[in-house]
Amino acid sequence: MTTTLVIIGLLAAIALATFIVILLLGNLGAFFTRIEQGTTVFINTGKSLRSIWPNIGGFHLSKMDDLDGRHWLIREGKETNREEAFFHNALNGTAWFQKWLWKRFGIRFISIFWPHVHVHSFNIRSRKRLLERADMKEGEPLKKRVTDSPNKNLDVSSLLFLVPRPVYLEGIELPGDNSRINLLFLPIYRQVIPALPVYYLQGDFFTQLDAAIEAAVVDFFASHRIAVYKDDGKKGQFAGDFWPRPNDKKEKGRFTKKYGDILKDCEPSYLTYSSWLKLTKAGEGSPLEQHLRHLNFSAAYYKRLKKERPKLAQYASKELTHGKLVDIPGGKLTRLIPSGIVPRFGFALASFRLVETEPHAETANLAKALLAKETKFHEAEGVRQEAAGNRDAILARAAGEATRYGVLTKALTDQGVSPNAAAEVVLAQVRTENVRDSKLTTYVEGGGPSPTVMVPAQPST
Repeated sequence: MTTTLVIIGLLAAIALATFIVILLLGNLGAFFTRIEQGTTVFINTGKSLRSIWPNIGGFHLSKMDDLDGRHWLIREGKETNREEAFFHNALNGTAWFQKWLWKRFGIRFISIFWPHVHVHSFNIRSRKRLLERADMKEGEPLKKRVTDSPNKNLDVSSLLFLVPRPVYLEGIELPGDNSRINLLFLPIYRQVIPALPVYYLQGDFFTQLDAAIEAAVVDFFASHRIAVYKDDGKKGQFAGDFWPRPNDKKEKGRFTKKYGDILKDCEPSYLTYSSWLKLTKAGEGSPLEQHLRHLNFSAAYYKRLKKERPKLAQYASKELTHGKLVDIPGGKLTRLIPSGIVPRFGFALASFRLVETEPHAETANLAKALLAKETKFHEAEGVRQEAAGNRDAILARAAGEATRYGVLTKALTDQGVSPNAAAEVVLAQVRTENVRDSKLTTYVEGGGPSPTVMVPAQPST
């Protein structure tokens, strides 16, 4: 009995020591590794990619490759299990232990051939972050809000699933009046093809994404048109963002029903600085956001994908295309991303926000002039409203007085008083009230041949 207890104790001690060693090795990245939630880790054999391990809730690596032989991160479906996909290449007979180790300690076994089989480390070039406006000095230019990340030169061992990336664009031209504006955007990208930015682009993917966003924004301002009034009364004034009109028959019918009456008095015009200030800049109604949604896939690439990889096309259509697909607009943009940013850089544009905007130095005087114009307009509007209020008060008071005297006159004539006598009573009433409400100290009552009588208007103090 004692021997059995000793053996059990030794086995427990060995198991405990084994787990302690595993935890230590996992922290050191030797034979075992930890994978942070929301990231993807890459395992190399020598210098070649062996495995991709995503730790992203609800997503797993696709078994099917795309048109270029690369695997995607797709959402977990009914027939797919993230855990099974995660451990599909585990050594025979060890999958149960590795699953238990992963669930209990968040550690994944790399290989017995470590360090030849190891976690791949890489450098992400041009890493930037966005400063809060509260952390900046008053009056500092917009470009100061974008700064280099303090960890920009450090190697990393994982790739984030969601990546925010501030983009500052200076001197974007508005063709309506040749004014210029500076813009600060915050796109958030979503990882789709993990191997592409890490192995094929060697970590230099942010500069490529920035270039695609810049080209798309420049194309938008160069081509987008709005509705302005064409009649003499409001000629050239902003009426709304009604161009380009939809081509789809069903959508065109709804559009005409909603905006048809307005558009009869409007014509298309390119953006000016004044109309840019009035344009919707965020949410579903933002034409700029709608324009950038088409960057993920071109219509031509999606058509091929749907024909040859229908499951991947279904995922792309449901979560990454944001509705109807169009060909990538603009010559420069077409050359940069002929198939879209997902097949080109491995990331999809998940969301897009215009953080802040300011007039360019060349447009500063125009901005001040527009502000002064609006200020004067509202000041004049305030004077007009005040005058209208005084007028309405006088008219209302006069109408009330007329009604009061009419009631008094009618009451007297109904009692048999002659109209002339009733008029004299009303006249006396008016005269008495005027004396009462005045600041006179002496009132002289006179008229006709009777002698003048002096009556104190107010009691003596």
